[in-house]
Parts: sequence; structure tokens; C-alpha cells
Amino acid sequence: MASPVDTVDKALKEVESARKSVAGGKSKQITQSDILDYLKSVGYAWFKSHRAVLQDRVPATELDAVDGHFDRVLIATDKASARTTYIAALKDTKAALISLRSVLLTTPDAPGKALSTPPDFSPLASDPAMRDILVGRWRECQLCLQVGAHMAATVMMGGFLEALFVARANQLGDKGPMFRAKVAPTDRMKKTLPLSEWTLRHYIDVGQELGWISRSGKDVAAVLRDYRNYIHPEKQRSHNVTLNVYDSSMFWEITKSLTQQLLT
Repeated sequence: MASPVDTVDKALKEVESARKSVAGGKSKQITQSDILDYLKSVGYAWFKSHRAVLQDRVPATELDAVDGHFDRVLIATDKASARTTYIAALKDTKAALISLRSVLLTTPDAPGKALSTPPDFSPLASDPAMRDILVGRWRECQLCLQVGAHMAATVMMGGFLEALFVARANQLGDKGPMFRAKVAPTDRMKKTLPLSEWTLRHYIDVGQELGWISRSGKDVAAVLRDYRNYIHPEKQRSHNVTLNVYDSSMFWEITKSLTQQLLT
């Protein structure tokens, strides 16, 4: 399956080929049916094929701009339009597609961009097995982002964040401060739960109280945790939630920031 960047590049080639074909003629107006059909096919390729690949990957305003220029081309084919009309419309379409590609390439971890190197987790995890888990989860988050699996990426980020907290807890020689924290989870008898029963919410709350993460870090981590829980299909259906590239990219920036806080 073509990546969003590849899709834009394909549309650019089609538009440029159409522009060169039109610019090479001598008549003031274009009336030949074969050329008009060709121009229509370029417009239809955008609306019926390429656009669907991009619609949840970029801002609607960027897509609307491209749509408007392709519309100009299609509208022109229904009239005895001047050759200069097509040249101008195709030139503007090309410029809008180039802008769209720039948006895709500057989105964090967008498809088509190289994967970033995982940080050094050794300050957080002296155990080689735990370091391998952290590196593996970091890379899986990025791979999900690369292929546009936004829900899967968000779920993986939540799992990665929990692994970071577990690693931080395992590094403590004395875990007493965790169990004595005011927000530590307790059972019905007010006895602190063993770490094996702690959830990501508990780690976030206690981590903030102990200074592992900032107050703002706790707040954004809670948002990531809540969206991680949309792994449950009924919750996703009832809340009518759909994640796109901007959601998952935002969560990835949050995840990287929390990683640095927990490593410090």
C-alpha cells in the first residue's frame, strides 16, 4: 500500500504530465474529446483514489485547497475553456500538492520519514531484558505511526509508558516511598496494593507525587492513558472516537517528553 507521501508524489506526476500536455498545444481553446477525457481522468484520480488515502492524515484545510484546484480543472472540461485556464489551474494544483507534501513530511514520525533512534534506557533499567522491552516498544510505537495505524500506535504508547514506570520502580532499592505515597492504591482494608496490581493510572499518580514527572506531565499522561483505553471497541463505539495522524503524533510527542522526565 502506497504511503501518503507516495500518493501525493503520484498525484504531482499526473498533474505535471497534464500541464505539459496542455501547454504543448497551439489552439487557444481545448475542444478535443481525447484531451478533455484525459484531464477529467486526472481530476477523478484525485477525488476517487488519492484523496481517500490522505483524508485522515492531513488537516482538512490543506485537502480543501487541493480539492478547489482540481474542481477548477473539472469544471473547465465542461466548457469551451481556454488553454491558459487549464495551465493556470494545473499550476495552482501542483503548488497546493507540494504544500500538502510538506505538511506530511514535517509531521512527527510521518510515513516516509526515518525512524528516530531509541534513547539510552540504561539509567532507567539496569536489567538487559527490561532495556530490550523498552527499545522494542519504542520501535513498535514508531512502526505503527509509520503505517498510519493511529489507534494501535496510541495503545502501544500507553503500554510503553507503563513499562517505563515499571522500570523506574524496579530500579529502586527501597520501594517504601512508593507504598507510603498519599495516592498509592489501596484495597478495601486500606492496605496498599502490591505493585503487580498497580495500573498505569496508579503509576502516573504516584510518579507525580514522588517527582518522577511534573504536574503537567501527569495531566497529559492521563490523557494518553484515557485514549489508550479505546482499545476496548465498545468504548470507542459509544464515544464515537476516531484517531488521525495529528492525534497520534501529538501523543508521541507527549510520550517522548514523559520518557525524558522518567529518565532524568
